[in-house]
Amino acid sequence: MLRVGIPDYRLPPEVLDREIGYLLKTGIKVRTGQRLGRDFSLESLKAEGFDAVLLAVGAHLGLSAGIPGENQSQGVRNAVDWLRQVNLGERTCPGRRAVVIGGGNVAVDAARVARRLGSESVTIVYRRTRQEMPAYPEEIEDALAEGIDIRFLTVPTRVIVRDGTVAGIECIRTELGPPDDSGRRRPVPVAGSEFVIDCDTVIPAIGQRIDLTGAGGPEGLQTTARGSLAVNSCTLQTSLPYVFAAGDAVSGPATVIEAVAAGHRAVEAIDRFLQAQDLSTLEAQPA
Repeated sequence: MLRVGIPDYRLPPEVLDREIGYLLKTGIKVRTGQRLGRDFSLESLKAEGFDAVLLAVGAHLGLSAGIPGENQSQGVRNAVDWLRQVNLGERTCPGRRAVVIGGGNVAVDAARVARRLGSESVTIVYRRTRQEMPAYPEEIEDALAEGIDIRFLTVPTRVIVRDGTVAGIECIRTELGPPDDSGRRRPVPVAGSEFVIDCDTVIPAIGQRIDLTGAGGPEGLQTTARGSLAVNSCTLQTSLPYVFAAGDAVSGPATVIEAVAAGHRAVEAIDRFLQAQDLSTLEAQPA
């Protein structure tokens, strides 16, 4: 995700290459072009002689907006997939007028990248207020300074498609009601407040999920209700004791720092496991 999910202006490739180089100098071996479930399996790794496996597969699948018209035009591009393509070399302007759906860092990244690739007008629509917007405050400030319009208290209801081409996005204004399960006040649609933003590109950036294709072991790996890997909060072991998991595959989409910290915890647990030491003294972490 560091390579394909974060824009170059936030994480320059040369910085990432240098950090990876430090790791490789420690003697770590890397096999590239390999996919779990296609080129190898948990069982095949065990057969090769590996006594422990760490799954740190991230959350690379973007969520759809779930609104009418979303799947009727190529002018609707999921932010996670699109940012991956840009980081891998695509430099085509996504559209003259782009609308990004969401309020997290991925949404802001998508908007700022669209601006850098030549979109004349870029608008972010977010269903709550700026105070609830989960993107980093400095990223929001930079987006506004770059001329990106952020429409708060706005929910998209339909992508308008004409002759297979995106022509706009229909939205409705909201007001904040009682808190939801996340503790944030729930956005409530305001009757009769519908309006349309003219655009030729829509980029949903409303969340990510985990691709666990091929991750099943002999008995299968248990998952949580939200689709992440279920682990012991102390040891980070999955339902297969020799398989550990960490990062976004466990927590869901989080920060780079949190993923790195989880990796350090997993290393400590794996080290004890390989030495047949007691793992029960490891400190439990919040889910």
